[in-house]
Amino acid sequence: MPEARIGKAVHAALEHAIGGAALPDAIATGRAVLTDALEQARFDHLSGGIEPFLGRIDAFRKKRRVVRELVEFSLAVRENMTTTQFYSGDAFYRGIFDIGFLYDDGTLAVVDHKTGARWRNMANTDQLEGYAVLAAAGFRSVRRVWLGVHWVADAEVDWARPLATAEIQQDLMPRVLANIEAAALAVDDGPRSNPGVWCERCNYRTVCPAGMEFRFEPVDDDEPNDY
Repeated sequence: MPEARIGKAVHAALEHAIGGAALPDAIATGRAVLTDALEQARFDHLSGGIEPFLGRIDAFRKKRRVVRELVEFSLAVRENMTTTQFYSGDAFYRGIFDIGFLYDDGTLAVVDHKTGARWRNMANTDQLEGYAVLAAAGFRSVRRVWLGVHWVADAEVDWARPLATAEIQQDLMPRVLANIEAAALAVDDGPRSNPGVWCERCNYRTVCPAGMEFRFEPVDDDEPNDY
């Protein structure tokens, strides 16, 4: 879908820019994967948020002693929450951090890039909690995890409250495992629509009956037309 292609292009530009490439070169690298003029125009608009984000990153580096930077960092855990190779057959849960910063005080900050419309209510809880679980499992020295969403178009980052690893292990890990089990059972029972707040961001809503019902409330034929 166009949104996915544009998102991947912006992610590629961000990855190269954060990795040290000159900003014009990084933007050109991301733009090169797009061939449609409208998609290129959307990319050009979004890429304007890359430079301000790089400025935020530089400010982070000056305020904190960063011992390790994680760019497009992949993690996988087994069912017992021990780490394994990303494509290993025993990998139970996988995720990729868009960017992460490991500080010398045992804090890990993980930021996820979003190229879509900004949601003020931080409607990314499940995804962020999943990152927290992977962080706690993958970095045993980490004592606290910060989770943020980088809204590229707005050049802003929304932060959730910091999570202690004890809270992640006690509350979030069981919740994530339960969600995975529920998803697996739903697949076994056959595909079913689960309409909710994500319908507005789904690329398949035009062909999903449940998504269409959620998006468009039925109109009573007996009501007079005002148009």
